[in-house]
Amino acid sequence: MEGPKSKSKGAWPPERLPVELFTLIVSYLPRSGVQNMRLINKEFDRKVSEALFRIVVVPFRPEIYGITPETTGSNDIPHGSIMLQDQGMRVFQGFGRWIKRFAMSFEIDHAKLANPPRKSDQEVILSFWGPYRWPFKTYNRYSQLEGLEQTADETRTMAKALKYICSAKELGLSIDGGLGWLAGPDINQRVAERGEKLVVFGASKFVPEPRFMSTKAPLKLSIQTTPAADQPGTEYARYLRMVLEAGIPEGEADAAVQMLQDDDRAGGTVLYGDNGPTDVPIPQAPDMWRPHRRQITTANSTVMDIPEDLAEVSDEDVDGDASLAVAGRSSGYTKKPSKHMPEACPLKPNDLTNAQREMLLEMEWAQNAFMQSWAIAIMDNHSTFSCIGKLNIARLPSRHLSILRREDFWDSLPALKCLSLAIIPDWREVKKEATSWVQDNRVAPSQAVVAVYDLLTQQIARREHIKELHFEWLCGGEYAPGLFARNQHILAAPVVAYAMHMVNRSQQHPILDLPHIEHLSLKNCWISPHILSRFLGPMRKGALQSISFDSVSLTSMVPQNAQPNPLTQAAVVQNAQIAQHGQAAVNHLFLQFQGMQNAFIGPALQAQVQPVVAPNPNAAPAWLESPRVGSWADIINNMTPSTTLEDIRHAREFGPEPEPKKPTKLTKLTFTSCGYARVALDFDQTALDPTIAAQPQPAAITKRIAELDSQMMKPLEAYTMATIVNHMDLAEVQTLENAWNMNVGWHHSHLELYNDALFDGFSNAGQGRFNGLIEIAQGPPSRRFSPRTTPEVPYGIFP
Repeated sequence: MEGPKSKSKGAWPPERLPVELFTLIVSYLPRSGVQNMRLINKEFDRKVSEALFRIVVVPFRPEIYGITPETTGSNDIPHGSIMLQDQGMRVFQGFGRWIKRFAMSFEIDHAKLANPPRKSDQEVILSFWGPYRWPFKTYNRYSQLEGLEQTADETRTMAKALKYICSAKELGLSIDGGLGWLAGPDINQRVAERGEKLVVFGASKFVPEPRFMSTKAPLKLSIQTTPAADQPGTEYARYLRMVLEAGIPEGEADAAVQMLQDDDRAGGTVLYGDNGPTDVPIPQAPDMWRPHRRQITTANSTVMDIPEDLAEVSDEDVDGDASLAVAGRSSGYTKKPSKHMPEACPLKPNDLTNAQREMLLEMEWAQNAFMQSWAIAIMDNHSTFSCIGKLNIARLPSRHLSILRREDFWDSLPALKCLSLAIIPDWREVKKEATSWVQDNRVAPSQAVVAVYDLLTQQIARREHIKELHFEWLCGGEYAPGLFARNQHILAAPVVAYAMHMVNRSQQHPILDLPHIEHLSLKNCWISPHILSRFLGPMRKGALQSISFDSVSLTSMVPQNAQPNPLTQAAVVQNAQIAQHGQAAVNHLFLQFQGMQNAFIGPALQAQVQPVVAPNPNAAPAWLESPRVGSWADIINNMTPSTTLEDIRHAREFGPEPEPKKPTKLTKLTFTSCGYARVALDFDQTALDPTIAAQPQPAAITKRIAELDSQMMKPLEAYTMATIVNHMDLAEVQTLENAWNMNVGWHHSHLELYNDALFDGFSNAGQGRFNGLIEIAQGPPSRRFSPRTTPEVPYGIFP
């Protein structure tokens, strides 16, 4: 009798604590602690799982299988995908009801692209005189990528899995196939050392994981002490795999390998002649990380099969993405980025190896199959996703946009209110020729503008239930790290059908019309002033309530009836030098503007700043004068729902009472690091030129650029891509600061980004970029409006 009593004393009191207390405890724990907490008992599992699996991202990447240098013969068919999905289905069944924000990701590993696994272009053929090697009759594929494509092709299985995501309110997608901009050796070490992961749903809500000493050393030691002949990267191991796949019995495999090696030595050939020495082991993941497609048991290899603990559910990762990790037995293997990059980077974006081109090609095949299955799975589960309110496309190559133009896809999301679209423009296309040779060809990144414009006009603009739209380019700009990427390669905003329509004023081109959008956000793009006027003019009269511009750059004003042409090569080089060179003197001028004039201004600069402070108290200050046509000050003055320059002049008795404006629903304007950009076209852009000569770049930066230039990608139609100008006229700076309380320059608001840009050689980073917020309270306008009806002049009418 005492046994049960003593047992009950130490038992957990069931159902005593409310779920709110569990949620409070979870907020103080890292993800691993929450996972351990969930394993205590069923009550903990039930009350913790809701917080643990609220945000989930399912990675659908090559790492699921582990790319290995296995070859694919005629009778070598992957058969693991069905087992994978059968085991993974239980994960969706068990935890799908908790998921509120669900996403899938399929992104290429750039480290593996730099060092792709080796695969043979020959197979072993058996004959009466013995085995010999012969080229494959058909294109030989990476076995794991082939299996991944077959998994993605199983549309019914994906549709069945997504059926269990019944409580989600937000869907996400993140795809990167490596066909956009490749950095290669152009690495910003500051960014690389931070090791920031790509996120879908933003920063993590959990406490960061504690950092302990790595426990991977024993694994590294075991790999180093493995005999060279047994390592999977050696010539012997590759020959052994080939002869076993050819059907040679295990007992005769060693003799067959010796025969093939003797033949190669006699003929002076090697197995992988163009990939380096074959006797040197290739560093790669241990066998425990990559499940094989077939069981091979020899003296030199162990039995490998689909792991039983295949689906390990996890919550948000360190950087905020929750993951439904398909980890296998990978707990003992981690990638450690080297602290110092090697002198010769194996990934040269402008000159890919054949193995790298093949990897990109097969990745594209797999991702295309995945996109088709993902879209069809959503359409087949239209009742499950009828309550989805937001679609977050965190990353998507422009070549896949055609799949999203299907009308039945958007019909399956009737409650969708918010759409976020971040597009990776394609820089190349990879094709397999009839000879099985893989060739990559350059494509113009500006073609992505056409694809996005078609999607917005054909599907998004006409749907009344979509009220919020965010768009950004994932290519170049001031957020892109690297000497050859930062501040460059900025694409036009997709508000016109073709990029050149931004500057072609010889005729009037159609403009994107979004009559139902209430909240608009644009990021990392350039736009001409007259197009911005035509784009926002009708929206202001309609439902538009707020506008957010993040790293949006205006060009100089394009003259009426102008049809600019691309600049000559010499002019392009000159513009590139202007963009690259530091402008420290301009930076000092901005410091003088912040109240340090007396300490730093020289006589020449005083002559420029002196007119800002008018000696005559009855005269209007210079910043109240009409701004340059097409400038940001002019755009904001015509667009603002708040005070205009005319209002300020009238309030200070420097001008007459302005004409009343018709009230609109627009109440909020947000600007984050906006400024100006230059395009390589032959129209007058001198208004963007700095008044102080740029200082030369440091010798180390110049040398680095010269070393890497031949290896970096060169865009087609480069004249459609803009380069940031880190300069703004002083009069406009005063207007922005005094009239609308903007902050010009990054200062302390973008300290991390500023230091990254300095590392890339941009000493004038952030100059000429402004931040600010203009917002008025909703309700009756504070300004007095005339009761009489007056014809409204469209804002921003430019000559």
